[in-house]
Amino acid sequence: MRILRFIGYTVLVVLALVLAAYLAIYLWSLTMPEIQPVALGASPDPARSYDEAMARFDALLAEERARGDIDEICLPYVLTHGAKTERAIILFHGLTACPFQYHELAQLFYEDGYNVFVPRLPRHGYVDRTSNALAELSAEELAAMMDPTADLAAGLGEEVTMAGLSLGGNVAAAGAQLRSDLRLAAPMSPALGFRFTPNLLTPALTRLILGLSPDIYVWWDPINRENFQAESGYPGFSLRALGEIYRLGLAVQALADAQPPASQAQLIISNWGDPAVNLGAIDALSGAWRKQDGTVATYRFALLPWLPHDFISTDAVGANTDLTYPRLIELITTYP
Repeated sequence: MRILRFIGYTVLVVLALVLAAYLAIYLWSLTMPEIQPVALGASPDPARSYDEAMARFDALLAEERARGDIDEICLPYVLTHGAKTERAIILFHGLTACPFQYHELAQLFYEDGYNVFVPRLPRHGYVDRTSNALAELSAEELAAMMDPTADLAAGLGEEVTMAGLSLGGNVAAAGAQLRSDLRLAAPMSPALGFRFTPNLLTPALTRLILGLSPDIYVWWDPINRENFQAESGYPGFSLRALGEIYRLGLAVQALADAQPPASQAQLIISNWGDPAVNLGAIDALSGAWRKQDGTVATYRFALLPWLPHDFISTDAVGANTDLTYPRLIELITTYP
């Protein structure tokens, strides 16, 4: 009985501490500036042919190379069959990663007959991996990636899918809401909030993060810090950048609550074991799309075998691409 009583008291104490932490987040957030709304909209200018799409890509690549500060393996790329195919896919990478994240999965889509476009998201992929370039990232910059990528891909395939992981999932979710020429929008573990915070507190957490001064740099590996080695990407990120990603997510959710998704179909993929993103927020987005009569499907990887937040990168700790890649290919190529 004493053991049970001790366990009961411990659980109550932990719950009290957690509730106190949530209350502190909310009250502290009230001292910060209000979140500025993100004006989401689409201005389609689709490529009218394969040649026009490739001309746009060549111009993009030349511009990226001319910068001189982008890592060669992080440049945007296309995998094409030399002509417009029945289907094309856009693959947006995640936070601190770059187009190289998809170097194996993109090839699988290509082998399945797709033309593939893998863009570089703003402030990612710099040669200087330890700079805090992401501190200046904005939700507006991310949202602005939606139109030009969808426009280019329109010339690569008769039907276009826009997919993305985490940060890239937020951009894909914006595409789902705004681009009627997308056959499918497939956000994968979109970063709509933090896993261990109730979704109703996401606006408060976002407001708090954006209001913090000075900004906080978060290392992926606090022990090895700048010596953290991944195949590509940065060893850490700006907390303010995460706030901007959440800010974009809040804007997408608000739009989803107000109007139907424009894309022909929506597929949200997530992961029960994900330690990073808020599953409740993901469910809220899919629920809003259903209420607005969207053509929505969801899939969530099981808790076991455990998968990391980044279930795309081949070198992510806990990666199991033998499990994830076939399932992703099956889901995205067969739905709806």
